[in-house]
Amino acid sequence: MGIRSRLERDGPRIGRILWVAVLGTLGLVALVLGPPLLGALIPSAVQTRMLIGSLQTFRSVYVASTLVVPIVIVVAALGLVLGRRSRRLRAVLMRALAGSLALGLSIGLAEGCAAARLAWTRIPRRPVEGPVVTRREPVLPDRFETASGDRTVKVVVLGASSAHGDPYDRWFSPGAIVAWKLGEAIPDRRFTLECLAQPGISLEQVHKSLENLQRRPDLVILYSGHNEFAMRYPWARDTVYYHDTIPPPSLAAPVVDEVESGSSVCRLIDQTLNRHLLARPPERKASRGLVDVPVYYAAEYAERLRDFRDRLEAITTYCEQLGAKVVLVIPPENDADFEPSRSFLPAETPRAAREVFAREVEAARLLERKDPVAARAAYQQLVERQPGFAETHYRLARLEERAGHPEEANRHYIAARDHDGLPVRCLSEFQDVYREVAARHRDAILIDSPAILRRESPRGVAGDNFFNDAVHPSLIGYTMLSRAILRALHARHAFNWPEGAAPPDLTPAEVAVHYQMDPARWAEVCGDAIWYYDAGATVRFDPSERHAKAARYRQAQNQLRNGDDPEKLQVPGIGTTLKAVRWP
Repeated sequence: MGIRSRLERDGPRIGRILWVAVLGTLGLVALVLGPPLLGALIPSAVQTRMLIGSLQTFRSVYVASTLVVPIVIVVAALGLVLGRRSRRLRAVLMRALAGSLALGLSIGLAEGCAAARLAWTRIPRRPVEGPVVTRREPVLPDRFETASGDRTVKVVVLGASSAHGDPYDRWFSPGAIVAWKLGEAIPDRRFTLECLAQPGISLEQVHKSLENLQRRPDLVILYSGHNEFAMRYPWARDTVYYHDTIPPPSLAAPVVDEVESGSSVCRLIDQTLNRHLLARPPERKASRGLVDVPVYYAAEYAERLRDFRDRLEAITTYCEQLGAKVVLVIPPENDADFEPSRSFLPAETPRAAREVFAREVEAARLLERKDPVAARAAYQQLVERQPGFAETHYRLARLEERAGHPEEANRHYIAARDHDGLPVRCLSEFQDVYREVAARHRDAILIDSPAILRRESPRGVAGDNFFNDAVHPSLIGYTMLSRAILRALHARHAFNWPEGAAPPDLTPAEVAVHYQMDPARWAEVCGDAIWYYDAGATVRFDPSERHAKAARYRQAQNQLRNGDDPEKLQVPGIGTTLKAVRWP
């Protein structure tokens, strides 16, 4: 047979093979080069929104499939067994039954894989005695490497970003300061530091970080509590809170809720969604109302508090069983100079009453500069009527402080923080857990940081001089906390502290010199504060004060880059001295 006749016979098949090869090559190229090209062409924010939308769509389709598949299987099976139908209808029913069974098997396999994944991340085994914590327990180490010498003291720091030293973590942390000064006070001992603190983690993750211990600790400093809500629930989350906004119940709602709560796939998708929603920056424009909703439900709040109490007790118990001295640092907060992000009324408050209350608060705000006395009286009445509304507590606290009533001001500052519907600071009930645990563990050292900073403040309240944002202490704040830890260890004669040695003293200027805090480094601190206030401005109904702070830090950053002395800048929290300037 000639070449021509062969081409005529096999040409179509060869053409199909070539087309498959070409399409396969293009597909492989798209698979290899597509994601990087799309990543380069599509902004990361758009990619995040696309991913979130895809996950939400898949979740809805998955729940619908889980509900529909059993119904189709039952109906198709009954139709085949009981019905006398035409051959064509029986074929349709057979295909429906086969497809539904295959989809049901796929759903079962997906649930099994998701359950295995969730079980693996929980790590349920717990080898130490103490209160039973059944949620996501870490595997704690049963043995440690041999210590390098009897005179070595291992200092371990547990916690989140503040324990990590942010925004000074590139140069020092509270644990580093404590280890440095202990080495000077007790020269015959060698102090080493292991910092297991990580920015953005909750106490649950702090608990799991104990798995990373390589050596038995001699001193454990635990400083955690800011992230129990802020790093668990997206900042843009809106709960169905007010009674008049709850949709009427439907017949399908209980069934859908049961499927969602029992599905491992849905829980895994929700975890992934939360992770991406938390990573997404807030909207650029403020879109919140003065009367807002909390980011959490009441049951979620109760669960967070219960979990926090159990884990703090478990961590303290475990560290004491290892023979370590435990220092419990109550997280301090910028109560006086950081406004609440969300304020809300009782859930039963109707819409009309919410709107009236909002207008009354706005009227009181207009009075603040014109007639502070009248504004103060108006806020007192509003607080008396609605004691759970954070914004009125905060604005009344400012006026009380200016009127020379620091104790009353501090009471309202704390109330504003505790009633914030988007908690980025450690709430009083969580701070009280530290006190409860310390009372049960007599050997534990409790550092009441909020009380310490209030005592050190000329204002009698903790504000911007001690913080560079809502939660991260300034160099002055870190110095005060480190000094309190050192004095508590001295009072206990820890690590054979020399007899007759004076209590350790530590000044912000000494810390700044030791860690070489020059204008360039202070400019970097300003940069972190700029990001924090700009990023967190639009989660509040009125972002003007936070934007103003970011602008002032930006101005200070430029001055520091030009070599200006940080001590001469009238910016609280920058430098080593207390500044009299306040915002607004």
